[in-house]
Amino acid sequence: MSENYFTFPLAVLNGADSSDDECDTAAAPLRSLELALHCGVHGAGKGFRHRHGHEAFKERLGAICDELHIGNSGRPGPCTARSEVLVGAHTCNVRLGSYEASQLDRIAAAANLVPTGGPLVRMKADFFWAAFHQARAEADPEAPWPERGISWREFRVLCAILSVKTNRAGFAFIGWETIRVRACGFAGKTAFRTAEMIPDHLAPPLSHKQVRNTTDAMEACGFYARFRLATGPKGGRLAYSFRHTHDELARVVCDSINFKDRVTVRKNRAADAEKCLELLERAKLGQCWDKEGGIG
Repeated sequence: MSENYFTFPLAVLNGADSSDDECDTAAAPLRSLELALHCGVHGAGKGFRHRHGHEAFKERLGAICDELHIGNSGRPGPCTARSEVLVGAHTCNVRLGSYEASQLDRIAAAANLVPTGGPLVRMKADFFWAAFHQARAEADPEAPWPERGISWREFRVLCAILSVKTNRAGFAFIGWETIRVRACGFAGKTAFRTAEMIPDHLAPPLSHKQVRNTTDAMEACGFYARFRLATGPKGGRLAYSFRHTHDELARVVCDSINFKDRVTVRKNRAADAEKCLELLERAKLGQCWDKEGGIG
């Protein structure tokens, strides 16, 4: 995660503890967004250490502590999760409510509770904060309402689309069922079907109509570009891209498909050439095919 992007596991969508008596359905989306924030901050700190090395990490940690006026007694050790949260928050330009050890431990502990190994979501910081501030306003009547908010459903759909890996051309074909499953925090249909419980704030899962209406509205608002690849007025596959305009996406999708066709044609013609050489060689040797298909 950087100042312009947040990276967090898709699993945070169902990470809110619906069994918590203090967490009602209205507050659950905010809880999930807070969890995404904690995962992003902690992951950014670990990523900084991995990319730049331990010595650079220690240097950055010292500079941050000096900037925040954290004394020697309150400074976390460079090999601790606390230090990763501190460096990650600075990297992401996130202001924590408190820089005390208990707060840093709470953020690291929350992030570590999310299952690892699943799809990741890399989202523009502007999108994330728009969803975060709207969820906070919906959960707390005294909180200010954002000028440009993103609803919880839109955030879920956005996470689902962003969690699908794009190809080298920068787009991905995504069906509505994939969006439905991933909007509940699951990587695939099998995990979705075998899930013991879907949290109250995600139940019931989005219907086909809800997915269609939400993705149509978000496309109209300019979140992404879509292009339908089909030979008729219905059906086909929808390509999604956050990198291209609609016309650009149409061109790269068609170029990609045409390129695959050319590769197939070249393989077929190469096979034809090999067959010609084989038959010519047999003719020179006086070989022929018998009725059973063998060489006579």
